[in-house]
Amino acid sequence: MNRQLRACLSKRHIQRWAERPNHQLTVGLIHHSARSIWTSGQGNGVDSSQFLYEIGSITKTMTGLLLAIGEKNGVWSPSDRLSDFVPEWSSSPFARGTTLLQLATHTSGLPMVPKNMKGSIINSLNPYANYKDDDLISAVALESPKKSNKHSYSNYGFGLLGWLFARRLGGSLDEALRDLVFKPLGMVDTAIRLPEDQRKQMLPVFNAKGKPVPHWDFGDTMAGAGAVRSTVSDMLHYIDAQLSDTDHSLHTSLAECRKAQHDIFPSRGVGIGFGWMFFREKDGSTTHWHNGGTYGSSSFATFNRDKRIGLVILSNNGSDIWSQLAPMIGIRKMSVDMLATLLTKELFKTDFAAEQSKE
Repeated sequence: MNRQLRACLSKRHIQRWAERPNHQLTVGLIHHSARSIWTSGQGNGVDSSQFLYEIGSITKTMTGLLLAIGEKNGVWSPSDRLSDFVPEWSSSPFARGTTLLQLATHTSGLPMVPKNMKGSIINSLNPYANYKDDDLISAVALESPKKSNKHSYSNYGFGLLGWLFARRLGGSLDEALRDLVFKPLGMVDTAIRLPEDQRKQMLPVFNAKGKPVPHWDFGDTMAGAGAVRSTVSDMLHYIDAQLSDTDHSLHTSLAECRKAQHDIFPSRGVGIGFGWMFFREKDGSTTHWHNGGTYGSSSFATFNRDKRIGLVILSNNGSDIWSQLAPMIGIRKMSVDMLATLLTKELFKTDFAAEQSKE
């Protein structure tokens, strides 16, 4: 295992959090093409590379990749309007004025979830399970035109984006991702809809207090926002493809996803590509990242191409609002996001600018 990774994970406060009852934490690292996988708890001595996790909103980067692939193949363009995909929206000013690019960069002005979603929730612990196509069509038709192009994170927007892609391709989003993303990248255990025997292998999930909760279920209607299940092994394939300069079938599409598509804080080098967030490090290198969460799972994926380092963290425990607020007020409450901050701080110590000057 990478020495820096081992040293950081051996710290007492991290171990206490990682080894809580019902917590299965898996960390995958790529460092200059070498891979390391670490797992906590009962996973030690077991092939943790095959544990199946909900990756939550990291799914958005894969939906964004579909945007780039479809653009390359001439199936759609980021400038296409929503009304181009759905005849029922031809009279909607919002649908006529909103593009795929705005959905992919969270600049469409859509709220976090559709306004009519509350009425479809049967089980509050599984909120997306019963939101249907007709619900989405109605919700978009009732949206008013937005005056601002401001970045505002939206599950609604990415659910809509994936749904539009599946509709145009004439199949399910699961099939589109499997054929266009997962198979080309060798992600053999990654899917939205797992076969029954594989679904049984998914790790049980627990909320931040350690209480069991159900896995989230998505129809195609909102799947593009966070429905993918994966393993650390497959996720390392995904990150490795982002780090690689090898010319393969998705090379140009992956590169398009990493480009700045919208500047959030230009002076600080913070922006978004097709799903991937990015920021400029103090040494001039660029780090891309995305996190994810369901009520019973937490995840984080990040990579820095300049330093040739990628990191994946997968947990079968959800986070609470306190763990999300704690870093903002200087409290080091452990969570997947906090662990990602600690690990990247340690792993990214290499001074990229200094290395460049030696070449």
